[in-house]
Amino acid sequence: MPHGPIDLKDMDHFAGIPVTALGVLVAIAFTVTGAPLYAIGRRALRLRRVLGGLVERPITTDASGWLIARGRISLVSPLFAPLSGRRCAAFRLEVCGENSRVGGVVGDCRSFRIEHDGASALVSGEGASWSAPVTEERALVSTEPMPERVAELLATCPETRWLRDRRASLHVVERALEAGAMVSVLGLARVERSAVRAEKLALAATGTDDALSVEVEAGPEGGASNPELWLAGDDELSPGVRVSTEPLDRRALEPSPWLLALLGLGPALTLFGLLYLAWAAGPLVVGRL
Repeated sequence: MPHGPIDLKDMDHFAGIPVTALGVLVAIAFTVTGAPLYAIGRRALRLRRVLGGLVERPITTDASGWLIARGRISLVSPLFAPLSGRRCAAFRLEVCGENSRVGGVVGDCRSFRIEHDGASALVSGEGASWSAPVTEERALVSTEPMPERVAELLATCPETRWLRDRRASLHVVERALEAGAMVSVLGLARVERSAVRAEKLALAATGTDDALSVEVEAGPEGGASNPELWLAGDDELSPGVRVSTEPLDRRALEPSPWLLALLGLGPALTLFGLLYLAWAAGPLVVGRL
């Protein structure tokens, strides 16, 4: 521990700032939030660099890294839009009350495949963000029965459930990624190995004691594995893929310059907070020497 007074000449610019409890709390907040803000800015810079070199191209078998791929939707699992009944990979219902600003959004998104000239890739639906045209629009009057599937979906959203509890008439807009539609996908391409395991189940025939042996696909565990191209998100840059029925505008996807400014703002806030705390603690330290 040094003997003698601490030299605080390097913090003379804080001399006109009073040390208060509120100031200390603000300084602590600056110190704590500086690092997360810097991380957001760094992520925006990396995303900007990634997008800078991308050009939309049809999906190919040798695709790798970040890309904007275009292909036709092929369903992996069955899904139907609740209003139009169309086969789709994802749907969204945008709901609002008649003569009311209260509303909500409900929907579902599944993994699907895009195909082009014999090449294909599986697109992960987890965390995906997508845009698609309106496929159906309907007014649901409170006095008329509501389709069961729509009622189940509306019950999953607090806002739409609130509207239903008050028997409000609803205006519903449906958007869907229809099977067979051409889409553009921004994502990280990588090859993953998937496996299919076949099990034999003994099913008893009705009215007899004989057993019927049937081969059933039981899932990805065990068995032979096959490499397959996947388009997915990245935890650091983008949690999910971005899908659009219109060509993706790379410039529209680029992060705001305000986010890039956080690269400098974050460290500046942390430095200011630490200097203020050191200035506030200076008299206490000097008094102990």
